[in-house]
Amino acid sequence: MRQVTRPGRLFWGISGVITVVALGVPGAHLILNAGTPTAQFNMSAVPTRTVTITQPVTSVNVQSYGAPIEIVTGTGPDVTVAEAVTYPDGDSSPAVTAQVTGGQLTLAAPACADSPCSVGFTVTLPTGVPVTAASSGGDIIISGAKGASLDSGGGAVRAANVTGSLGVTSEGGPVFISSAAGANVDSGGGVVQAAKIYGQLTVTTEGGPLTINGLTGALHADTGGGNLDAKGVSAPTAAVTTEGGDARLGFATAPDSVQVDTGGGAADLTVPGGPYALTADDGGGGPEMISIATDPAATRSITVSTNGGPLRINAGAVGSSDLKAGDTGLGGKLPKAPKPPKPPSPPAPPKP
Repeated sequence: MRQVTRPGRLFWGISGVITVVALGVPGAHLILNAGTPTAQFNMSAVPTRTVTITQPVTSVNVQSYGAPIEIVTGTGPDVTVAEAVTYPDGDSSPAVTAQVTGGQLTLAAPACADSPCSVGFTVTLPTGVPVTAASSGGDIIISGAKGASLDSGGGAVRAANVTGSLGVTSEGGPVFISSAAGANVDSGGGVVQAAKIYGQLTVTTEGGPLTINGLTGALHADTGGGNLDAKGVSAPTAAVTTEGGDARLGFATAPDSVQVDTGGGAADLTVPGGPYALTADDGGGGPEMISIATDPAATRSITVSTNGGPLRINAGAVGSSDLKAGDTGLGGKLPKAPKPPKPPSPPAPPKP
């Protein structure tokens, strides 16, 4: 690996052909959520640079140490990386590495693991490349990857058009996913909104609310007290636990098996077809309203327990909301990252 010194004490190390172009920070498209590690310091900022990597890349691993990460797919075979470094006044600018080993591109600034600096990345990839990203509090936006494993450490996560498996851990940050081939999400208390999921969806929110708009795979959800609102569900099976939160599920097609336990919250289900082998227990609290056809010998089954919460099961079909091209189904299109602020101005010279 060859290390090249650049102005501003920034280092890029890469095994492969690169092109470096200096840019102004205001022209970048990074989200601003630098996390708390640098909040106690007066910070310096290195002007944003871009790097073009022509070496073949089959996977990407990104660490930003509190700064935002944005990853999108482009039309060409090359990878383009824009980075913006911040570090405490008086310190040296940390070394930033972009290294390709065995097809994996690693983007990081190892010195920031133990010091209050960070480096935000905007990465443009070819199609069909999986991504691993950890931001330690920074926001993550990703669109078009073949698969993704994301850990925001408290930052927001927005993921769209992920064609492979999607795993998200946000540690309290909100999670918005759309047009994914399946997802496994642990928000640690943050809100989760999912739309147009074409595979299995497993979600743990630990108190955060969960909204689903369009799902074709199996559903496994535990909200830990948060409310669940799902429509357009075509899952063959659904297992939902809310631990006191309300659960509202609207199925677009008849499920094979549904299990709902609200632990005191209300349960409101709408299912087409029937009959169903039904077990419904409101814990004596009620009220209870059931309007579906039931048969103990039916092959399809529904089990609902509310432990005192209201219980209602309606006959009918509930489709997902109409979604236009580019719409996430999450209340608008996937938002673009705002521009970061300009680097700090140098102090004025002392008066004579």
